[in-house]
Formats: sequence, C-alpha cells, structure tokens
Amino acid sequence: MNRQKLQEFNADPFSYVDKINLTFKGLNFNLFQKYKATRKTALYGAMFCLVCWIVFGWDSTPLQFLNTLYGGVPGFLQGTKNLQDLVVMYHTNYGKEMHYSAFVTYFLLFYFMSRSWETAGVEKTKNMVFSFAGMFLSIAVFEWFWIYSFGVFQSQPWVYTWQFPQARILIQNGMFTLVGCLTALYMLTERWHWNGRIQGERSYYFDARSWKLWFMIGVSVAAALFWIIYPGYINQINVVMADGSVWQSSRLFPQTLYTVDLTPFDAENAGVWFWIQDDAIHAVNVVVKLLWAATSYYVFKVKKVES
Repeated sequence: MNRQKLQEFNADPFSYVDKINLTFKGLNFNLFQKYKATRKTALYGAMFCLVCWIVFGWDSTPLQFLNTLYGGVPGFLQGTKNLQDLVVMYHTNYGKEMHYSAFVTYFLLFYFMSRSWETAGVEKTKNMVFSFAGMFLSIAVFEWFWIYSFGVFQSQPWVYTWQFPQARILIQNGMFTLVGCLTALYMLTERWHWNGRIQGERSYYFDARSWKLWFMIGVSVAAALFWIIYPGYINQINVVMADGSVWQSSRLFPQTLYTVDLTPFDAENAGVWFWIQDDAIHAVNVVVKLLWAATSYYVFKVKKVES
C-alpha cells in the first residue's frame, strides 16, 4: 500500500474498501459492495434453519447431522456401521450444541440490523461491519450471561475459568465483545450526534429516549431473572464425579443440557454433556435469547438525520 492509498484508507477506511476491485471473469467477489446479497443470504439462512427447527424438533441442533455425517457415514460406507447405528448416533446428539433456534435468531438479527442501517443511509462496507458487529455483541452479551449464571448457580466455575480447552470459548466470546464494543464506540464518536445535539455531520443518530429501547431492556432483564428463578417443574439430575462425590443440578438457572466437569481438581477445563428433555425450560432459553437479540436491534437502531 503506497503513501497515497494509505492516506485514503486512513481518511475513510470504509469507502476505501468499497472501491476495491475484486472482479474476476465478470464475477464480483467484493462482498462489501454486495451487502444486499449478503443480507438476503442471511434471510434465506434464517428461513432454512426455521424449517429445520420445525421439522427436526424443538430442541434439535445441526450437530446431529454433522456428527452423523463425519462420524457415522464413513463407517457405513466401509461396512462397519449399519443404518440403525446412524439413527442412534443422530438421536444421541439431539439437544446438544448450538440449536437451530439460535441460527434463526442471529441470522434475522443481522438481516434487520442491515436494513435499519441502510434506512439511515449506511451502505456497503460500513453497513456490513456495523451489522456484523452488532450481531457479535448480541451473541457475546447472551453468552456471558449464560456462562456466569451457569457457573455460579450450577456450581460449575470451570466455565468461566481461563484454562484450556474452555478458554477457547472465553477468548472467542471476548473477541466478539471487543469487536462489538470498538465498533459501537466508532459509531458514537464518528461524528457526534445524540438526541438532536449535533457536533459535525453524520447521516444517523441514536435515540436513547426511545421507549421501545427501554421497554425491551426491561423485558429482557425480567426474562433473564425469570429463567434464573424458574418457578416451574425442574427435573434435577445427579452426576457421579471422578472422585466418587455426587453433583446435583441446582433449581436455579435450570437447563436441558448440563455440562459438568467430572474432574474439577485437574488442570483441564472440560465438561461432559448430560441432556434431559424439558420443552418448557428450553422455551425459556429461546425466548430470553430472542428478547436479548431484539434488544440489541433497538440499541443499534438509528434514525436518519434529516437535511
């Protein structure tokens, strides 16, 4: 990058990326220029995952297919596994790992954020960066809430202890948080404009006085507290630890998938899955995630500056 291009990039990095020519044989590979196509892909992804969610079950996850595909199909083709083995493997992973409901939630969040930014005059690279950053921050906020709530209320402090392999999750979540916060800081300081008070010029402004924003924050916090003190029936489980002691799940912050470190006294932070069916508790999980995603949308929902 020569001096002139470096100056152009420093002056406006988003416009610089917008102009990068990545056309090959008539195909444009600059996804930032094609932000509308990316947004449409997110909508299609949400629709696909919604269909999978409806067809494969309330607590279904993509891991069911991925684990069966990579861990079972090769053995089936080699003759070491039969069709019944694949079916058992598929059902064994029901309810484990990231759910289809989460993909629906965050694909839709990206889609609606991108539309909101476009309405405010933010397009191309800046639109995609702002939308992805808002989505990442929403994921991070929910995950930090889950990590610390599960660690504290279910007596599993390993989930927030910075030892591997769990540290990989914490690092990933930390990166999501950093990207989201730095982008939000850029939004707020790009050219200051808050509730009608302008210093400089900008095509959008945040409306901190919106009743919808504060209503969503209140409802989301209330839903999270409801999950923690869940008043419904809870099927508590007992797990025998490696040292012979018994861990019992708490009534606070109940789950359908408990991840328990059977050897908390060693240096390795890793848990073993124990899944129980409880559609009501899973519904609470889904609703809290949806509400927090909707709150993130209103946090980043901006209004266009009228000229």
